[in-house]
Amino acid sequence: MTESAESQFQQAQLFLKSNPPAYAAALPFLQNAAAAGHAEAAFQLGGCILYGMGTEPNHVQATYWLKVAADNGHQTARYNLALLREGNGIHEDDIVPIYLQLAEEGYLDAQIRLMHYYAEHGDSRAVIWAQKAAERHHPHAQLFLAQHHQNGQTPDLPTAHMLYQQAAAQGMVYAHWQLANQFLYGQGVAQNDTQALYHLRIAAKANIAPAQTALAKLLLEGKHIEAAPEEAIKWLNKAVRRHDNDARALLAHQYMIGIHLERDYKQAAFYALQAARHNHPEALRLLGDIYQYGLGIPASPQKARRYYERAAKHGDLTARHKLLLADALQHTNHSEYSTEHIEYHRTAERNYQAGFAHHYGIGCPQDYASAIMFYNLAASSGHAKAQTNLGMMYYNGQGVAANHRQAAYWFLQAAHQGDTIAQYNIACLCHRGLGVPQNTAAACSWLQTAIDNGHEHPDQLRAIMAQWQSA
Repeated sequence: MTESAESQFQQAQLFLKSNPPAYAAALPFLQNAAAAGHAEAAFQLGGCILYGMGTEPNHVQATYWLKVAADNGHQTARYNLALLREGNGIHEDDIVPIYLQLAEEGYLDAQIRLMHYYAEHGDSRAVIWAQKAAERHHPHAQLFLAQHHQNGQTPDLPTAHMLYQQAAAQGMVYAHWQLANQFLYGQGVAQNDTQALYHLRIAAKANIAPAQTALAKLLLEGKHIEAAPEEAIKWLNKAVRRHDNDARALLAHQYMIGIHLERDYKQAAFYALQAARHNHPEALRLLGDIYQYGLGIPASPQKARRYYERAAKHGDLTARHKLLLADALQHTNHSEYSTEHIEYHRTAERNYQAGFAHHYGIGCPQDYASAIMFYNLAASSGHAKAQTNLGMMYYNGQGVAANHRQAAYWFLQAAHQGDTIAQYNIACLCHRGLGVPQNTAAACSWLQTAIDNGHEHPDQLRAIMAQWQSA
């Protein structure tokens, strides 16, 4: 590279750094410098032409100059050329060797790309590249490793907590949400509502709807912090606008009890109905109460019973008790809602909660073996959420050897009971042929079933189904 090339490049920079940038004026200088072997000039020229800055977009010319930069040792040009090839339909498996070479040279973006690539393929090399990128303080790598240590085959909650803190310090909002949960439930750290409140506020302000709901609940309860019901209601309304069903059910409850909001049964029914469409157990029970006692609408014991039955089906024990009481008052005997049957389900729920606590280290040490034992007890009793979570443990190899057939078995048990997460999971297994025969039609059918049964993210499932069908 000649001194003239550097001079031409510097002249181009003057135009590019002006406000606003004078791209058209910079292009001739970039071209002269690039033609003389200036790698950075060739890279910038390729970018300008690719995105039509100061000229008409021209993919062929842009690729040419990026290749000139790459041939002159420009790593980012090599990386961008690989991305362009991938975007042009070249299979990612054929691009991986380029990413590998760059990653081994220490190119950080390539290491992150490989982390995601191997994670998508269930390859343990994802962790290796995440570790290399995390050593250079990349927040996405820190977040990935934190989740690996929290949910991996050998969980390590203190290390996960440290990594979440590092990622959060670099502005990773999802890390704040995870830290909030750790402090809320004592996952690897002492339970601390004040710390949870700090992290929840950050996640809530970033429009993470479950964080907004959790923040509202914390502010309403005011157990170890000062209650702030007015602020809580504002966060609930924000979460409702983001279609969070827990927020809808909690807001419905607030309208029902009339403590922090003026009692309004019609509003309660409105929000409860929105969540009930997604089979939210508490919302279904609230609707049962509204119809049972004629709150704001004519009473209808028949409709009330249907809502109570749906709530009970989806795990609400209070709804089961209400059905038992109704049967006792009417001197009818539905064995499904007998005292013995309710105790059977109560025991299943206790086992599920114990499994969940050990699975995620909530209020106790994280222990996959105990989680599997309790989940098995609950799942064998027909507890759909326990079946789904047990399937996930077999799928991820948590506390047991990874076993896609066992995962598929438990997902199917829960899916047939209407659990939409299990229906989505078995759809993914059918699509990929893991644990079950590959069957795209069956996969799409399960996705549609999940949508019909009120999955929380139907639009995302429709997009996945369209992608599978087109492929």
